[in-house]
Formats: sequence, structure tokens, C-alpha cells
Amino acid sequence: EIITGKQLVDREAISAGVIKDIDRSAALISELITTLEDIAKIEKTKLIVGVRGVFISTYDTSAQIPITSTDKTITAEDQEKVIEHAIKNLRISNDRIIMSIIPQEYIIDGQCGISNPVNMEGSILELKAHAVVGYSSFIRNIERTFSEAGYVIDNIHYGLISLAQLVTELEERNLGCLVIDFSGQSIGIVVYSGGCVRYSKEFQSKEIDLGADLITREIAAYYKTSWNIAENIKRRYGIAQPSSVKKDEQIEIPSRDGKNIRITTKKELAKIIAEVIERIFLDKIIPEFKKIHHIDLALQYGDVVLTGGGGNLYGITDALRELLKSEYSELEESIDVRAGNIGVESSIIGDEEIISNFSYTTAISLIKYEIENQKKPFKGKTQPKGIKKLFQKIWSIFGE
Repeated sequence: EIITGKQLVDREAISAGVIKDIDRSAALISELITTLEDIAKIEKTKLIVGVRGVFISTYDTSAQIPITSTDKTITAEDQEKVIEHAIKNLRISNDRIIMSIIPQEYIIDGQCGISNPVNMEGSILELKAHAVVGYSSFIRNIERTFSEAGYVIDNIHYGLISLAQLVTELEERNLGCLVIDFSGQSIGIVVYSGGCVRYSKEFQSKEIDLGADLITREIAAYYKTSWNIAENIKRRYGIAQPSSVKKDEQIEIPSRDGKNIRITTKKELAKIIAEVIERIFLDKIIPEFKKIHHIDLALQYGDVVLTGGGGNLYGITDALRELLKSEYSELEESIDVRAGNIGVESSIIGDEEIISNFSYTTAISLIKYEIENQKKPFKGKTQPKGIKKLFQKIWSIFGE
């Protein structure tokens, strides 16, 4: 059950998931957790942190081992051994750590698509997997920040993977689907096929925001107003397509110093927003799709699932659908885009305002992911913080 949620934003402390100032970030985290504990009337009992950003990379890896037992029965030890071999085959540099290994499929004597090989019989066990790798310094600085705030992290997860799993159903993942996380400062994509993750990546720009914050930046620049006012205007009046403006109306936008008022309309604002969305997806994101092996299957047989804070923008699913159809004309009849609402299979209940707000979806996904994986400890080169007993409630804090 989701009791409550809260966001605090300080772009000078944490930006695009990266700690920019430990002291300032620690103060922000302490304030956030204290506020949540006061609202919920309960102290946090477990701290799960979701990490995102360009300092996290994903790779496919594989390995195979012979089964040496006389009866050729595959054991849990054999399963761990093939995972360890897959990790060794990554050959990562010393400044990186393996955060998790996500099995795609096991193969026994050429038989593909096996999800759990234990107690099956075979001579050769193969594994294909998706590995999440992070820079050691990136992870350590997050741990230091929470330590400075007086907290110990219980576990760290890659938020993009947990998010994608939460907003999709098992049948969708089996058929194939594409998840797009339209966050504030980045855009993440996950491609599913055959029930498992086939590709994941986050897109960021070192020069400028690449996610929904770019819309805020453009509004602030165009109307010569402050960031906070521009963000409020976007959330209150923003529409992703000018054609979706049913009733045009005037909007008053104060200048940065508050001395002047500029008058605009919802349709003019929608034009600015639409131009930014086209620039992001047509210039940066959709061209990358053409490099992904499973993308055509995902677009043809499954939905495009849009989530993240940018997914709260009115009309964004329709706008993205039209952009995708313009680039994949041969799949025009198949392409559909839906909002990444938390799936029915998730059994998540609680405050509807929190659950329905895409800005909280990653945090909620971390809770769900942790519960489902607490009995599946990671076996690898670098073990994240140990999983302790799960108490009554879990708090999740994450950086976009």
C-alpha cells in the first residue's frame, strides 16, 4: 500500500541523477524523509534507492557451461556458475561495478526460451542476459550522500528497469513492447520481446536537458519568465498538440522580476511545446530506434508505453503516436501509444493522486521490484547492499 509521496527538487544539488553537491543533497534527502515520516506517522524501515543517468550502462552478455553430474540434472549451483561466467565475459574496467544481471533466457542443449533451468536435464547450459553496470564513483557518491544525511542504503536498483516492469503486463512483455520514460532531464527506453528485456538505454545531453525539462526551459526563455513559473504554466496549461486545444484562452505570464505581465494563449503555448517534442523525438530519440534489433517487432505486435513526468502532459500520447507513424509508415496501422499507468497485475493500492502521477512511478516501481526480488539475491562480481528483512513500509528515493 502506498501511503504518501513527496518530491523536492534542487537542481544545484542533484541533476540528472548525479550528485552535484553532497552537503546540499544530504540536506535535501534528510528534509524529504523527515517530512514523509511526519506525514505517514511512521519511521522508515527500509531505504531503497533508484539510480538513473548516463553513468549507468547496460550490456548483453552470455555464457555456457557443461553439466558434469552423472544424472545430468541442472542444479542451483550450475545456474549460479553460468551467471558467474556471463559476468566474467563482460570484462568491465576496474572503475565500474556490476549492479545486476537480468536473465533473458536459458538454453539447454539448444532448447531456447527456458526461464528456470533448475531440476531440468541437459549436457550444456547456456545463458543470455542483460547486465546493468555503473561507475563505482557514481554509486559511492550516492552512498556518501545518504550517509551524510544519517541514513544507510539497504539496496540500489536501476530505476529504468523496475519502472518498465511496473507499467507493462506480462502478456505485453511476451508479445513485445517498447517503454519510453519521458523524465525531466533524460529519456529512457526499454524494449521487451519474448518476456524479457532485450534493450535498455538512457538518453541525455551534456549541454542541455533532453527530457520534459527542455519544454520548461523553452517556455521560460520564450516568455522571459522564471523556471518555476514556466514549470507551473506547463503543468497547468500545457498541451502537446495545437490541434488538441478545444477552447483557446488567454494566459497571463509574469516576467522574471514580476514587474510585467505577458499575455499569450493556450494555442500559442501548445505550438512551442509541440516544436520541442518534435525536436526531442525526431532529432534525438526515434533515429536511435532504427539501430535496435527488436524494435520493429515491439512496434508491430505491442504497444508503445509512455511514462515519466513528461507523460503527465495532456495529449502527449497522441503527439508521440503521430511522430512514430510519420517515421514508420510501413507500420502505421500497428503503432499505438498508451499511457504507462501502473498495471493491474501490480496489485498496488493506496493514494490515487500518487499512484496516477507519472512523476512517482519510478519510486513505486522500486518498492514493487524490491519486494519481488528480495528472495533472489544477486550473484555477481560486486554485491550491492545486502537485502535485510522487509518491514512494514518501504520508502523510495530516486533521481531522474
